[in-house]
Amino acid sequence: MHGSVPLARLINGVSQPSSSRIPHIAIHILRRQARSHTLRESKLCVPRPHSALRFQRSSSTAIPFSPFNALNPSTPIDEGDADSSLDAEVEEIPAADVTHGARTLVTMSQLLEENNPDRILLGLTTPQIGDDFVENATDEAFARAICALDPEHFIVPFRDLFRYLKPTLETQPKYRIVWSLEERVATFINILDSLVTQRKGHGHSLGIEVYRHLLRCTAAAGVGSFARNVFRNIMPEEGIVPDLDCYNYYMEALTWNEAYNRHERYRLRIMAYNMLRRSSEVRPVGFFGHGVASPKNPNNQESIRLETLSVFNDLVNQGLNGDEATFCNVMVSMAREGDLGSIKSVLKSVWNIDVEALDKFDEEELESPTYYEEGSPLRPSARLLFTVVHIFCINNDVAQGGMLLDYISRNYNLDIPESIWTHLLEWTYVLSIQHDTNRKEQGHGEGRIARRAVTSVYHVFHNEPYNVKPKVVDLIFRVKAKSAGKKLYFAIEDLRECMLLLEEERTQLAELYDRMRGLMADPNYGLIYADGLPSAEFLDLRRKFIMASLHLDSHVQLIAITVRNTFLRKSWASSNQGTDWPYRGLPDMMEEWREWLPNTIAYYTPTGHVRISARDFRHAAIQSATSLQTTRAGTMRILLDTYSPQRLRHAVSFIHRAGPQTTILEKFQAEVGNDKSGRLSDWVLRYENAVRQDRLKDRQVATSVLTTPGPDRHSGHWRPWGKAAGVRSRSVQDQDTTWWELDQHAVDVDDAEDVRDEVEEKV
Repeated sequence: MHGSVPLARLINGVSQPSSSRIPHIAIHILRRQARSHTLRESKLCVPRPHSALRFQRSSSTAIPFSPFNALNPSTPIDEGDADSSLDAEVEEIPAADVTHGARTLVTMSQLLEENNPDRILLGLTTPQIGDDFVENATDEAFARAICALDPEHFIVPFRDLFRYLKPTLETQPKYRIVWSLEERVATFINILDSLVTQRKGHGHSLGIEVYRHLLRCTAAAGVGSFARNVFRNIMPEEGIVPDLDCYNYYMEALTWNEAYNRHERYRLRIMAYNMLRRSSEVRPVGFFGHGVASPKNPNNQESIRLETLSVFNDLVNQGLNGDEATFCNVMVSMAREGDLGSIKSVLKSVWNIDVEALDKFDEEELESPTYYEEGSPLRPSARLLFTVVHIFCINNDVAQGGMLLDYISRNYNLDIPESIWTHLLEWTYVLSIQHDTNRKEQGHGEGRIARRAVTSVYHVFHNEPYNVKPKVVDLIFRVKAKSAGKKLYFAIEDLRECMLLLEEERTQLAELYDRMRGLMADPNYGLIYADGLPSAEFLDLRRKFIMASLHLDSHVQLIAITVRNTFLRKSWASSNQGTDWPYRGLPDMMEEWREWLPNTIAYYTPTGHVRISARDFRHAAIQSATSLQTTRAGTMRILLDTYSPQRLRHAVSFIHRAGPQTTILEKFQAEVGNDKSGRLSDWVLRYENAVRQDRLKDRQVATSVLTTPGPDRHSGHWRPWGKAAGVRSRSVQDQDTTWWELDQHAVDVDDAEDVRDEVEEKV
């Protein structure tokens, strides 16, 4: 009996035969022909000309240090000047005197001793505190300050959250607008770029610690163009020899380039449709991140696999020994092109994990994986667990990924993080969706598994021995699987559990909101800025409030979409529950889910089709429920969610003066717009405003208000489904069950609803 059961049995996949058997990883890697470095140009990521320009600080000297050849900017919702865009440099506007109200202005030395990332960032971007430090600090102190801007604090939590957050929240509704992940990354990376540029402008050289940290940030953010320029151009010019961490971060930045943004994060699956576009000379939107080789062009110079193997070759030639991160990056690059045979060879050579044998023999008959002591660079961690799940799932073998997750975690006594379970569950759902015949013929049906696998995997990690606490995202995947299987009442039970979790989140957010309001409404609120910067306690509370608010908004959208999709179905089987959907089931559900209804509810009865206008009913229910809390919490998040020290100071002062009124956002924007002195602006805020304007030029973002179904979908988009009652065309029947999977990745958590509207236009 396989030790990897139950996952191997719950996910009914079949192992694919190995395409190659390579005896040792070193031989396999070193036999590959190394690519010439002269061929590695920034065109591997389609350049965006407007992104090459940076917003320099007034004290910065313009010098040729430009690691960003292709950034995809984005930011918060503040209204900027009409001329504020990324197409031109912006003059610095003097900031207000930050020392006002501060008895003693904090120094960067004190901030470094505190080691609070938020305060260090605000200190470096405040001219009165940061300029002198950047100009005169020792190399060791400057490196320490830059390295304190940890991407695990500023990028990774938002990166994981935004995978399931609707991008339509970037533009609406008004009081819940979200600063997108692309905007956060662009602003954070620009701050690093500007600080380093200013430092070099004063004649200082940068050590390997700074360059290593820049590469680390690009790896966490998935900005391969930045990493390529730093690693291939800037570091050699400065005579900096990369160490093992530099190589690892560089390979990670390449293999995850643009993989977290809204266009690409759901297009990593290995299938003919995606590979054709990634192998093209000119790749379309959603496929910019990396190129692949093809049968017609096996030595494609933009192949992510060949480029990463070349970097590994350089690492070996330099005399460095790879660690866990090195081989995980190599395996991910191979997975990007479907080279599962080489991946299995790496697992066998490095960790003695024989994937082929695990499929054929009992675990007890096989040699145990290689034992590595605690602290060994090759001892597996959660990173290897995530890697094996990701690489096999994107290659349409979720059963293999689940089996290896269980096998490796047990043999190395590793705890499995919740995020890895969610990743496995997501891909189980994706591969369980049954496409129509035409889609299967196009290659979308590869690796399909039974719908029941979603429920089975969910039960595995929410029960003994893992006992992961249920969360909304996991439940939503199970709801959608049950819904696709026509199990209406079981899906409704999961939605009710989602609502219980949502109420807990609302309670938590309300408590954080009250604490924030209490701090800023206090007559002595100025103590927040006692030393010229917000206190650590305030910044910690602000961070918790912003994260809680974003999680709540994300889950509200997920539940709303799922409920609306339930009502948008034209018919449901009674599931032997004794309830007839059009006569009793639907009316009862409308009463229970009145806050989540779509604008139009249309369904069939034995005598024809019915259309109900639910917009007014929903609006009345929302106004009597949670709208006040949602509006006030969303508004406060919008005002406080910024990297700009001057905007944050102004927001705190404004909230203290204005109080909890519902028009606070409009008044704040009017106050900022009427400011002609520049007192309420600084260089970070101007970049945030400009990157927001650039973001709105994205067609899918700018038109999301018009294309989003659900509560904001125009009722005029509805139309009967057939020429006669009860008669529907083939294309419309298919639309009922397959619209959410028309996107390659088939997850309607993101922009698949935009795809549905495009389909309806074609219909």
